[in-house]
Order: sequence, then structure tokens, then C-alpha cells
Amino acid sequence: AAVGLVVYGMGGNTKNVAVSDSGSVSEASYYKELKKTPAGQQVLANMIIEKVLAKKFGDDVSQKSIDKQYNKVKKQYGSSFATTLTSNGMTEATFRDSLYLQALEEAAMKGTTKFTNAALKKEYKNYHAKVNISIITTDSESDAKDVIASLKKGKDFATLAKSKSTDTTTKSAGGKMSAFDSTSTTVDSTVQKAAFKLKKGEYTTTPVKVTSSSTGTTTYYVIKMNSLDKKKSFAAMKAKLKNIIVTDKMSDTTTVQAMVGDQLNKAKVTIKDSDLKSILSTYYEAAESAKSSSSSSK
Repeated sequence: AAVGLVVYGMGGNTKNVAVSDSGSVSEASYYKELKKTPAGQQVLANMIIEKVLAKKFGDDVSQKSIDKQYNKVKKQYGSSFATTLTSNGMTEATFRDSLYLQALEEAAMKGTTKFTNAALKKEYKNYHAKVNISIITTDSESDAKDVIASLKKGKDFATLAKSKSTDTTTKSAGGKMSAFDSTSTTVDSTVQKAAFKLKKGEYTTTPVKVTSSSTGTTTYYVIKMNSLDKKKSFAAMKAKLKNIIVTDKMSDTTTVQAMVGDQLNKAKVTIKDSDLKSILSTYYEAAESAKSSSSSSK
């Protein structure tokens, strides 16, 4: 979310936002300069979007959920939270605003998505229940093979993890990771795929090669299945499956923009400042493109 202030509809107001012996800066002149900037334009776009979505979906967003998300991020960054906000051009207030807007968009996405039985069943088929695994990572395939050879000879997995693993996060815990399911965005997809094939007590008998998309470095995993939850029935999982579909949609910027554009169209938004007429064009264009794609696929 962009940071700044847009004062709209100044008219003949000559109120000053700053005064000095060298001259004053009026709200009108400040607004005139601010609206030229991408940040200022995005702030106005966000203000409009927030008003439109809040009217229809605001009741689906609680202050409690915003506080929970805010505190989670604050705890994650710890003592560097304030400086991280500053480096991203944000304050605590504008960060909360961005969380609220994101929550509104998610509520709107959920409220406008048609959850067909076919789509839900597809998600159910692809879903894997929560598992608890341990890992040993190495920098070379030969080292990983040596670990596997030691396991085959009866060596304890946790002991090998503490002495052989290169993963500093899990090493001291004998390689044990936090439990996750197939919706995890923190566990590499290759690791997930390999883990989900294992039964309780089994470990991978060939090294699992993972290449980082950000750094290009390659790591070799040996994975052990400690425990796995039983997959619930389709009926019991419907609510979760809907959330999975919404989360997937929210990860696609174009899909979010198309949904927002559709809501802006329905709200009949009119921007009276001619210099700002195009600030919502990205959303309208995405909505039109999505509409055209939907029509052509029928």
C-alpha cells in the first residue's frame, strides 16, 4: 500500500499545511503536486476501493482479525519492526490500513466466487492432510547418499541430523520441522511432494534435490515421515476447500484486479478530477479482460 495523503475536492480552500518566513504551502498546491506522483495516485485508488468494498463486504472483516495479523507480523520482525516499516515507506497506521484493504479484498473474493462442486472436489483430491516430518540437508548428493546408507545400517535419524544436517533451523531438534499440509507456502513443493509419498516411519531412499529459485543454490534432502493426519471427509472439509480456492485466487494479482474492477463498475465510481481519471484503469481493464475470457470459453 502506498503511503501519503490525498485531500480531494479542494475547491477554493486556501488553508495552509505549512507556513514559514519564506512562504506558505497551501493544501491546494500540496494536492496538486501529490496527485502527480504514483504514490499519491495509488493512495486515492486505495481509498476508493476501500469504500466500495467496505460497503458490501465490510461486515465480513473483523477488527480482531486485523489485530491478529498485525501482531503476527510485528512478532515476526521483533525489534526491527519499526525500521522495516520505515524502510518500506510505511507507518503503523498505514500498515494497518493495508491489512484492512487486503482483508476486504479477500472477503470480496470469497463473496463473489462461485464454488462449484466440481471445483471443490478437485481441490479435495489434490489436498494432503497435515504431516510431521524430519529432514537432513546436505550440500552434495554424495553426502546425502552417505546419510541414507547410514540410516539403512540402523543409525538414528535425529542423531544424524544433529551431526550431518546443514539446515541450522532444524538441526538442533534432530531435523524435526513444524507440521504442514499441502497448503503450505513455506515448505518447498518438491519437499512436500516427496514427503507426501511416505508412510509413517519411512524415509526417502534417494536424495531429494531442491534448487532455490532465488539464489540458484542446490540442496539435497533426506526426509523422514514421523506422523501424518488422516484426511477428513469431503463434507467436513468444504469450508477449508473454499478458503484454499480463495487463497489461490488472491495470489494472482490480475485475478484480484479483475474482481476489484468488477466491483468498481457496479459501484459506478466517478472521478471528478480530470488529472486522475485513469487511476482505476488497471482494475477496469482487468475486469474487461476477465469478462472477455469468460465469454470466449463458453
